[in-house]
Formats: sequence, C-alpha cells, structure tokens
Amino acid sequence: MALGWLLIVAPVELASTLAARLSGPMPAIGLAGAALVLLRVLTVATGLMLGRHLAQGDVDVRRLALAWACADLGTLALVLASTRLPSNRPPGDAPFVWAVYALAALVVVLAARRRPAAPPSA
Repeated sequence: MALGWLLIVAPVELASTLAARLSGPMPAIGLAGAALVLLRVLTVATGLMLGRHLAQGDVDVRRLALAWACADLGTLALVLASTRLPSNRPPGDAPFVWAVYALAALVVVLAARRRPAAPPSA
C-alpha cells in the first residue's frame, strides 16, 4: 500500500490538481500560491524517491520517511487552508482529505521501519 501511495496515488493526485488549474483560465495565485505548488511538487518528488528506496528493500529510509510524512502533511494542510489555491473539493472536505493523507503517511512511515526477513540459514 505504501508503494502504491508514493509511486501512483500521490503523483496522480498532484497531476490532476495541476491539470485542473492549468486547463482553464489561470487564476492569479501570487508568490504564496506558487510557493505552495512548488512545495507540493517537491514533496511528491521526494515521495517518489522514497518509494524507489522502499521498493529496493532499503532499511535505512526511516528518517527520509518521517521527513516526507511531515512535509506531505504540512504542505497539504497549507494548501487546504489556503485561499490562493482554489480546489475542486467541496467545502468541508478538507479534514477528511487531510485524515486520508495522514493515514497514508503513517503507512509509509511504518513500511519504512519494516526490516526485511533474515535469509534462511543453510
């Protein structure tokens, strides 16, 4: 599930959000809005790198997973609270969206803590 979130769901969610913003008349988001978009892009890119490490079985990615989870939840909270980046989500959905992302971040952190099974001794 953690790999699916990092490598598929988060990038698709970001791409669909950016596509919705870019397909119509571009609203003036200002410097703060541009910074939020950049932070979300960097967070998703970090998640892609973390997913690659998890897929390769690296066991030393716990710090990266914790940093990613903090950045993901922090930037998402800023985006959801911002009036600079209007979203297509109905009003009142922000707590639910944030809770789903928090659960996904927890799964990623737990997956990063998992140790691979020791090879069987001969």
